[in-house]
Amino acid sequence: MKSIPISVDNFKKVIEGNYYYVDKTMVIEDLIKTGASVTLYTRPRRFGKSLLLSTLDCFFNIETKESNKNLFDGLYISKSEYFGYFGKYPLIRLDFKELKGSSYETIYNKLKIIISTVYREKSYIKKSIANANDLKNYNLIESGECSIEELQNSITFLTKMLENYYKEKVVVLIDEYDTPINEGHANGYYEEVMELFRPILSSSLKGNDSLKMGVLTGVLRVAKESLFSTFNNPKIYDVMSKGYGEYFGFTKNETKELLEYYGLELTDKVSEMYDGYNIDSTKIYNPWSILNYAESGVLKPYWINTGSNKLLKDLLINLNEDEMIKLETLLKNESITFTYREGLNYENIDTYNDFNSILNLLLFSGYLTYDKSIISEISEENIDFFKIPNNEVKKEILSIVQDISFKTDIMRTPEYEEFLKSIVNENKEYMEKFINMSLNTTSYYDEVEAFYHIYMIGLFGGFLNKNYIVKSNREAGLGRFDLMIEKTDRTLGIIIELKVSDEDNMENKAQEGITQMKEKEYYKELILDKVTNIKEIVIVFHGKKAIVR
Repeated sequence: MKSIPISVDNFKKVIEGNYYYVDKTMVIEDLIKTGASVTLYTRPRRFGKSLLLSTLDCFFNIETKESNKNLFDGLYISKSEYFGYFGKYPLIRLDFKELKGSSYETIYNKLKIIISTVYREKSYIKKSIANANDLKNYNLIESGECSIEELQNSITFLTKMLENYYKEKVVVLIDEYDTPINEGHANGYYEEVMELFRPILSSSLKGNDSLKMGVLTGVLRVAKESLFSTFNNPKIYDVMSKGYGEYFGFTKNETKELLEYYGLELTDKVSEMYDGYNIDSTKIYNPWSILNYAESGVLKPYWINTGSNKLLKDLLINLNEDEMIKLETLLKNESITFTYREGLNYENIDTYNDFNSILNLLLFSGYLTYDKSIISEISEENIDFFKIPNNEVKKEILSIVQDISFKTDIMRTPEYEEFLKSIVNENKEYMEKFINMSLNTTSYYDEVEAFYHIYMIGLFGGFLNKNYIVKSNREAGLGRFDLMIEKTDRTLGIIIELKVSDEDNMENKAQEGITQMKEKEYYKELILDKVTNIKEIVIVFHGKKAIVR
């Protein structure tokens, strides 16, 4: 039986190591047919981007033609008329995924090491360099003693030297091109890192006569005006683009065949957990999760903790009331609409007040996916809708919301299960006890109602399943309730009012909330839904203390 290639993104190792391989070599044919000088593919983390570049390396690289000649036997590309391109071009492959660090200097020094390593690997071409200045330049870059200008021109210079040696133009592959940009944004040196990398990409991929093709991968599509404005119409394929939808991640048939090979069945529960990405009208399963499920046979989230979610935490904790309603809508498996932008503008995200940019970040990162489009009857414009793709991602978003509030993992304790039961049974004494216990584990809090609202959404996460609906900040009766839990069989509805008070006035605030619920007639929404049992609860907060009435 073939091994499962978890964390194996080297194509040669996958084939020679007898790992299970889902044939994606048709992308090579499409890439050649397109004839684009520069192509960028963006997909969420763990969607096979590095394996794709490794595959292209093994296919095009003239250096490894003899050692790789049997790797493609039996695969789609071996039967293609374009197989004649195998082993035809000199190739430069750069991996930027390790360009991480808390300072610009760290990124700069790591980049010099990456470039000098590539130069050392190709030092055999120095024997063909006749010009003394070119040879001196090569040696400086190879030794890591070059200037910043020489470093920024290093890829372009190497393509020219390789073309001179092989008499063929050069393929340039750059993996995770956006990693250093993300690091710069997260650590406060965004402008410096952009000033470093913009000339590198521009000089090597635009107007470079020695370039055959450039292929880049990344998670985020950086706005054209920030990075790609100098390029001559690069072909960019992101999660909303037409083309290449089936080449990243697994299709339904690929997933079914893979699971059956390992003695597992593609059930509805598997699909609900890992399916749901809609890319170029193709439904895609998360490949990382499917491979892990194939290995363990355990249906659980695997995509969680495969990448940093610090930025998302920072963004979600700043949501206002209307934005929290949209988040709650998504967590109920409903879709929302926002304006898709062809590229992420970090400056907008930095302000924390452009919710549309935040939603675009979620889309590019794989937390949201395209759902459907409608034509507005009034404006006649196309309106796109987006949703959380599957239960695995919903659990991760919910875990981020919970992590904003909780230091400890109280959501997996027997006490938490009792807390959920206490809400249904209106055991206010236990509710109060548990909420106070959980408040004392909070990693962050601010004595404003917005914080307590998102805190309670996280605490009510156990109700986000097929048996219950959690509603937030909706118009009902003569006002707007804070939270409502409704059983889907309409046998129970619970209205919850949240209040913030000073320490000496908590009981008065609780009575005020009880009176408010009666006067505003929030219960009328539940009556309209024909709910048979309606309960009303007021929770009053002061710092890390709560009372339930």
